[in-house]
Amino acid sequence: MPIIVQRESENTKAILTTLTHKTNAGEQVISGADAPVITVDVNHQRNHDGRAFFAYKIAPDTAKLAPNTSINIVLASPSGVFPHITVEGMCAGDAELYIYEGAVTTGGTSFIPINRNRNYAASNLSQVAMVINPTVTSVGTELDAQIVPGGSGKKAGGGSTGTLEYVIKPLTNYLFRLTNINGTSHTACLTLEWYE
Repeated sequence: MPIIVQRESENTKAILTTLTHKTNAGEQVISGADAPVITVDVNHQRNHDGRAFFAYKIAPDTAKLAPNTSINIVLASPSGVFPHITVEGMCAGDAELYIYEGAVTTGGTSFIPINRNRNYAASNLSQVAMVINPTVTSVGTELDAQIVPGGSGKKAGGGSTGTLEYVIKPLTNYLFRLTNINGTSHTACLTLEWYE
């Protein structure tokens, strides 16, 4: 049976300290065999907090990504917001995935990022501003380039790639680009996941 405790104020000096944590009921309990400390990675916790988001653009079978064309997603965060972001690109044919910093763009279709915790969907929106497939005047500085191998021609097998986590700068446009370099139109998808 866990022992429920009343925590002292943060400025109380004590000779001994005991590790405690909060239960789902909001009670502070002493950590131990009966009440082990629950640990999860930060991304998992941000999802529970309603601070994890994703966005995507798909070129489905009915509107395949043409040869030498790209899916472009551009995003920027406001001052003081540092999204921790990963990227995944998939294409049924050979493709290239690029990440650029400081892109200059105009237009595009605005996209409201989706909260990964659906309990917060209406009440906690991402602070990131995002557009899909804008006109790109300048790509900016290349940060990453990856090959997405997918086969060739009508015998393409498809492939995918992903990135390590980036912590992006606020007030800076980031361009995420998936380009079909295969000679045939293919289904493709570009997905971004992050927490704020």
